[in-house]
Amino acid sequence: MIIYDMNVLILKHGMGSKAIALAKDCNISGGTVLLGKGTIRNSFLSFFELAESTKEIVLIIANRELGCKFLERANSEFNLINQNHGIAFSIELSKVMGYTSYKKDTLNYCQTGGEVMLNYDSIFVIVDKGKGEDVVDAASEAGARGATIVNARGSGIHETSKIFAIEIEPEKEIVLILTKDDITQAVCDNINRKMKLDEPGNGILFVQKVNKAYGIY
Repeated sequence: MIIYDMNVLILKHGMGSKAIALAKDCNISGGTVLLGKGTIRNSFLSFFELAESTKEIVLIIANRELGCKFLERANSEFNLINQNHGIAFSIELSKVMGYTSYKKDTLNYCQTGGEVMLNYDSIFVIVDKGKGEDVVDAASEAGARGATIVNARGSGIHETSKIFAIEIEPEKEIVLILTKDDITQAVCDNINRKMKLDEPGNGILFVQKVNKAYGIY
């Protein structure tokens, strides 16, 4: 069985293209670079040391062997061992389609190197533009230490409005939060309560386990 991961890097502005080039050098076909802004309440996690600074979020899908090689090289080349240089982590995917990079049926490579972060979760929240900071505040109240906000667009049944009979897709914000798993439920509950996510059109929240990470302090 081949396991695939989403490898996520949060780097300083301008470093995203270098991460993509590094991935290709590791036989990974490519990735996606998003612009985001960081917000932090303290220095607990350098991932979110971001204090309103512009960051680049790099998303790269790879089988676990290639992904682990890539993360280890990224850790070295981007100096993630040093605070304020960024963070890299991976999230296991249950299914991948359209992935054409080199595949090899081996799962042992990740047994060495990096930190196994089985006690951390990544929380993703999608809300209307301008509400990302409210999500961060709600998360902080429950013990989370920071977040990254990414601009996006929505196209769901509650997401469009018409101006002069033309459908307009409103802008969204995606908030990425990393938490210890012992406070994940409290963070999610507080975000849900403050943002009223149970009401249609107010947003979506989902959680994924972090299985490996670099640059967390």
